[in-house]
Amino acid sequence: SVNMRLDRGVAQTRKGAKRLADDISTTDEPLTVPFNLGTDVAITSITRSGSTATVTTTAAHGYSTGNFVNIRGATGIDAGFYNGDFTITVTGASTFTYSMTGTPAASATGTLIANRGPVVKTVYGGGIFSAGVFASQNYQNANEYIVMPGPAQAFLWRDGVAPVTVAYPSGETIEETDTVSVVQAFDRLYILREAPLTASTFGQQLTNASGITVSGTTATVNVNAHGLSAGMRVRIEGSSVAAFDDTEYEILASPAPTTNAFSITVPSGTATAAVADIRVRRVKPPMYWTGTGSFVNAATGVHPTGVTYKRMPSVGWASYINNRLVVPNGRDSVLVSDILDADTYDPFWQSLRAGVGGDDFIVAVEPWVDGAFLIFCRKSIWMAKINEQYDIAAADPVIASISILTNEIGCSARNTIARAGQFVFFLSDAGVYRLDTQLDLRLRGDTVPLSDPISDLFANIDQTKVHRAFGIWHNNRYLLAVPTTNGTDNTNDLLICWNALNNAWEHKDEYSIGVDALVVGTYASERRLFNVRRTGKLWLLDQNSDGTDDAPTAGLPASTVQGRSKTRRLNFGELSSKRFLRSVADVVIPNGGGITTQVSVIDPDKTEQIGSITNSSGETEDYHLKSPIRFKAHAAELTFTTTGQRPQIRSAAIEASPKSLPATLTRNES
Repeated sequence: SVNMRLDRGVAQTRKGAKRLADDISTTDEPLTVPFNLGTDVAITSITRSGSTATVTTTAAHGYSTGNFVNIRGATGIDAGFYNGDFTITVTGASTFTYSMTGTPAASATGTLIANRGPVVKTVYGGGIFSAGVFASQNYQNANEYIVMPGPAQAFLWRDGVAPVTVAYPSGETIEETDTVSVVQAFDRLYILREAPLTASTFGQQLTNASGITVSGTTATVNVNAHGLSAGMRVRIEGSSVAAFDDTEYEILASPAPTTNAFSITVPSGTATAAVADIRVRRVKPPMYWTGTGSFVNAATGVHPTGVTYKRMPSVGWASYINNRLVVPNGRDSVLVSDILDADTYDPFWQSLRAGVGGDDFIVAVEPWVDGAFLIFCRKSIWMAKINEQYDIAAADPVIASISILTNEIGCSARNTIARAGQFVFFLSDAGVYRLDTQLDLRLRGDTVPLSDPISDLFANIDQTKVHRAFGIWHNNRYLLAVPTTNGTDNTNDLLICWNALNNAWEHKDEYSIGVDALVVGTYASERRLFNVRRTGKLWLLDQNSDGTDDAPTAGLPASTVQGRSKTRRLNFGELSSKRFLRSVADVVIPNGGGITTQVSVIDPDKTEQIGSITNSSGETEDYHLKSPIRFKAHAAELTFTTTGQRPQIRSAAIEASPKSLPATLTRNES
């Protein structure tokens, strides 16, 4: 079955997805037909005063205050401040101003263009990039909100309440290519993001022969043509000076960055590291919200306790386990925070490494039993533990420990891991596996994946997009959304469900709207399943009783959910040829609904539609469908397809005549 629900002997088309939160608006909205492209307006100059840019156009621009205008064409070290989409304030027929995300060091250079759009772009910068849930006693009496981080602000949605917008710190954004996650810990809402190494200015760079020189509390980092600006955060690694090893700093505005150097603030007494090839990489700092005001960036620089401790690093994900945050630290290690302290990490006593120097890498961390947690790598699984109590004076050095569970399977996608009681579900290259407390089995040898009965579905997963797969536990079920080779974009187009009540795979759904992040929240006093799309939309699954999925944009027609159910291959207990006469089915069809019947016969192979019915009576009707087959073959199977509303299929059968002649006897038979 596809898009069907089986309940008490009845198969019925699933309910449709309802679009919610239309009042949420993100930047770079997709263009909706019809639209008119804006006209490019040449710019003579863009000057700056602090973070305010003043634009002078070559001719009258025709804009009004409040217009959303795209500025492009700026080049050089400050281009990131000038280019982008901004709300303008008109100051004259050929002048207007806008607020930048930071303070550039000089006026804009390049061939400058303004356009009131919409602008056709090759890179999509809008949408929602992750999802989570936030409920804190510090905000709205701990009412639960679905959190959706957008490019420049996060949206908090709750049924019956207008969406809440919480802004990011000045200059901080999320890009479509970032790895993004939402974590609630210590009564704070954290948004973590990490840009790929291939993104502009985010790749690893090396210091030149001058390395890092220190004068007082100011250090000058010498990197040729670094392309970085004031206010950006960088991580420095690979230095013999502890203050520069795996520590993050914010680039100073004064002294201003030059083409081949920038400055940071360091503790007094920090030694100079005047050597080449110290690694420098731009990072995006963690942002957190306490329930008041806007998001703020996590602290940066050397930890106040000393250079041997680390602050919260800039990473793309984290796990909240036993009142600690566990964060990745490179490909093969994780850092564990102090208890109830998100900003203190001890790399010596509370750091764990899995598969050091191998070709594996850490994908996720998940809580386990007895204070332990699981480290999922791409090709292996490890168990780790941080002792809650220890005594160094009593010669108890085993403060952190780690051991491998299996190197036969690993986790393909971080978001597919779901915890349910004693079980942990996850997607691997071999399908879905389920871990339980009987870990002495080590998952070795003849271990069979949980998804073995539907292995054909997993053979169709698009491995280039598998990192987008998403799983969640809800209503005694593990639901997993995966991208298939039939998908048309980068989203998940197939949703499959495993039911813990009957210990079997229950249904699979295909969504033309796509599935990105699954969240369990409250809707009309019930715990329901939501789908948060990267295109900026929130969907409530299994809601529309007319069997239609709402359109992605208000005002456009909804799409009909097409349900398909195929019977077993029927041969009447014998392999000889027989004449199939007709199919018989008892169905219930609402007004406006319909069902088609298709038969596939085997040997000779043939597929043909044999029946179709649509109910236009104005009422829900029961039908006894009889469709002629009249094919001679060895076996046959039926496929029923719904074409509107949510028809029910109560029973189905095939009638056939037996073989016309008795079996031929051999000479030796009596």
